[in-house]
Amino acid sequence: MNKRFPIVFGLLLLALALWLRVTTIESVQYWVSRLDSLTHDIQLRAQLLARGVPPLKTSVVIVDVDNKSIDLEGRWPWSHVKMAQLVNTIQAEGAVVIAFDMTFTQSEQNIADTVFNEIALQNLVTPPIENVFKQIAPFFDYDSQFLTSLTRGDSVLGLAFLLEPQTQGVLPPPDLVLKTQGEKNLDFYSMSGFMGINPKFNITTIHAGFINIFTDEDGIIRRVPLLLSYNNNLYPSLALEAVKVYLLKNIQLVTRSYGDDIRLEGINIGKETIPTDDKCQVIIPFRGPGHTFPYYSAVDVLHHKLPPDAFIGKIVFIGTTAIGINDLKPTAIQSAFPGIEINATVADGLLKNNFPYKPAWGLGAEALLILILGLILAIVFPYMGPRILTLLIFLIPALLVAGDNWLLRNMGLIISVLIPIVLSVSLAMMNIMYGFLFESRRREQIKQIFGQYVPEKHIDEMLKSKTSYGLRGEDREMTVLFSDIRNFTTLSEGMPASQIKEMLSVFFTPMTEIIFKHMGTIDKYVGDLIMAFWGAPLKDKKHAEHALNAALDMQKEVIKLGPMLAERKWPEINIGIGINTGMMSVGDMGSKFRRNYTVLGDAVNLASRVESLTKYYGVKIIATGSTCENQKKFVFRLLDRVRVKGKQESVELYQVICKRSELTEAIRKEVELSEAALNLYFQQKWDQAQAAFDSLSKDYPDVKLYPFYLKRIAEFVQDPPPTDWDGVYTHLSK
Repeated sequence: MNKRFPIVFGLLLLALALWLRVTTIESVQYWVSRLDSLTHDIQLRAQLLARGVPPLKTSVVIVDVDNKSIDLEGRWPWSHVKMAQLVNTIQAEGAVVIAFDMTFTQSEQNIADTVFNEIALQNLVTPPIENVFKQIAPFFDYDSQFLTSLTRGDSVLGLAFLLEPQTQGVLPPPDLVLKTQGEKNLDFYSMSGFMGINPKFNITTIHAGFINIFTDEDGIIRRVPLLLSYNNNLYPSLALEAVKVYLLKNIQLVTRSYGDDIRLEGINIGKETIPTDDKCQVIIPFRGPGHTFPYYSAVDVLHHKLPPDAFIGKIVFIGTTAIGINDLKPTAIQSAFPGIEINATVADGLLKNNFPYKPAWGLGAEALLILILGLILAIVFPYMGPRILTLLIFLIPALLVAGDNWLLRNMGLIISVLIPIVLSVSLAMMNIMYGFLFESRRREQIKQIFGQYVPEKHIDEMLKSKTSYGLRGEDREMTVLFSDIRNFTTLSEGMPASQIKEMLSVFFTPMTEIIFKHMGTIDKYVGDLIMAFWGAPLKDKKHAEHALNAALDMQKEVIKLGPMLAERKWPEINIGIGINTGMMSVGDMGSKFRRNYTVLGDAVNLASRVESLTKYYGVKIIATGSTCENQKKFVFRLLDRVRVKGKQESVELYQVICKRSELTEAIRKEVELSEAALNLYFQQKWDQAQAAFDSLSKDYPDVKLYPFYLKRIAEFVQDPPPTDWDGVYTHLSK
């Protein structure tokens, strides 16, 4: 298979993959980012499915205003007095910080003041009544009661920033102020308005953090900002403020200069550095699906139905998961995830500093991975078969995902393997498709060239091989066979052409099947002649053995055809077979008008001459010495040493009698006597040779060979050969 095209095409796919990773075109970046995010979502869910939810050791717990709490304590939102009771109970249970995933922007109406004002409108107020209301009013000042409970410990209230320029309530002092122009140019989310906290609560002992959570462009929550900008002031998230208060640490920005630009790379909480993106966002370090963190129902807290030490030393987030409150969020790990648990998860991540993050060098690492992997696969894949490629389609992505999971689990690094996976699968599929198309074309080419010459088994083996067949001539040692119907011209006289054609078809079909059975290749049919060879197109170390087996089976098949020929009143068929082994040229030869897969050479011509000598010696199969050499599975009889017309070198001719397993005592005895007589002939012991052949002729009157030698001996007696005669007889005719 030509490897140039798949390699070049693979390199083009590699270039496209690199471009997709590093391009600055926003529309392309958007879709690549979307796919990366979806891949990360699948990865998180797969990890959760594979390993389950591990035991969580955390200093963060959740108090949930759930459906049960609302059913038993009344509709939401609850009065500040009830919230004060909740806070008092949590503080009494040993909580360090209480954080509210909700806003308190307005004051709650004092019931005593409301009643007093109504009485005043009716002119019913008297000094005693006024005095009474002044005394009871503090008991109904729920804002003050709530404030008092908040100031007994460390509390963090929620606030929300708005994109619209409107305000409600007040803002606490910012954590940081952007002073320099470089800091002001940082890419924080910049907000235009806010929903702050009740002005009554605006005292230094109460903290606040925003509860804003932004979705990605596909509507999924994967990351949260730790800081937001409002009028060049930075305000912390609820989780960040809760952890900062819990640890009694301040925060600082971690920036780095890149030329004239300053980029945000994280924040410091004390000595701990939290890596963020340039918008000061962290990827949510999900520990599991919703309710992975410890949850306690608010009504159980109010009624002191808690496990021992539930809140001791903990950060307690108060929020709600009740139906209708709409605080269930679509996240990367779950389509309906409690919003309060997002804050709890981020707080736990801040305490443990185990956020997954994409480092600043991540893009370069991904591009390098694409380049190295793509180069290797683009060059190696074209040399692999479809089975291996199919296996690698699954194996390479699995290895990439496993490596990515290891980096995420052990180092918290996010390196996108989406494009490398798509690239590896695309390269494998492309090579499989190209290989399939090439193999289909190659299959048709091989079938077109060899289908009529070789057995189907050969075709299958040739298709499995990577060798190119039939396109160029090649010299190799092979065995060639010629088979001819004896006296066919005389036999066919008087027969109609259609009947001759039918008879040849009846004859050629089983002969061809036998040749195919013994791994032979049909070269051609010429009239009543069959030419076949062994050792090409597939190499065959036993080409001589296979040819000899085919010759014997062909003679047996001729005997089987006898009754059928007689039934049709066709003449009896006898064939002579000549076999020779030697170097010959094989290949697809001919002209642009007609081509043929054939063999050429002196060894081929000798086989043709040998076949014609079968009539001369009166035997059915003759093989040369080169064919019979080392063939111990067969029984041969030396016929002669000859020099055929047009050749100077002598050749030993052997009659192929039978397989060694079929040798009978009678055949063995005759062969021994025949070879003994022939040795006397070669030694020019004419009288002894004549006596031996004369005895054989009488014992085997049907064998033409013995009278033939008696005649030749008589000629040599009359006209002796030279003294240096080597026993070679020269045939002057074909």
